[in-house]
Amino acid sequence: MPEEEKKNLFEKAIDALTDRDEKEAEAKAQAEAEAAKKKGAEIKARMEAEAKESAAERASATKAAADKAIAAKAAADKAAADRAASMKAAADRAATQRAAVAAAPKKGVVNVRSLHIRKEHSTSSAEVGGLTHGEEVTILETWSDGKNTWARLGPDQWAAIEYNGDTLIKLS
Repeated sequence: MPEEEKKNLFEKAIDALTDRDEKEAEAKAQAEAEAAKKKGAEIKARMEAEAKESAAERASATKAAADKAIAAKAAADKAAADRAASMKAAADRAATQRAAVAAAPKKGVVNVRSLHIRKEHSTSSAEVGGLTHGEEVTILETWSDGKNTWARLGPDQWAAIEYNGDTLIKLS
């Protein structure tokens, strides 16, 4: 075999080995790229799943907080309604008691030497009778102008209980 043919065969063998090594390196690189791509996809999928889970947890926490706020407002509204109902009931009881006390006749004793009985609860009203010290009277109703207090003793019969700071009829 001539020298040139030997050289040509040798170069062909080297070229074949080089091509084989390059193909193997390329296949290995391609396999590594696919593995990296697959690992990247797995990481991306895991991150997306974690993001969804985190969003679901935030949504759940937000809903729980809103539910808690609604429940607290409902409890506060109920407490306010209960307080209002309790206050109204107490006011109704007090009004009923005042009405019962006002409706019940009271007794009193004349505390001055003589006392005029008038047609109305006013000193300018006509006199319709009189009382003397120690007489007992039944008071059917009272009226006050903030300074003086009058007692209704009967129809068109009024006498001063307190007048100008003096007690004219002492309640018993």
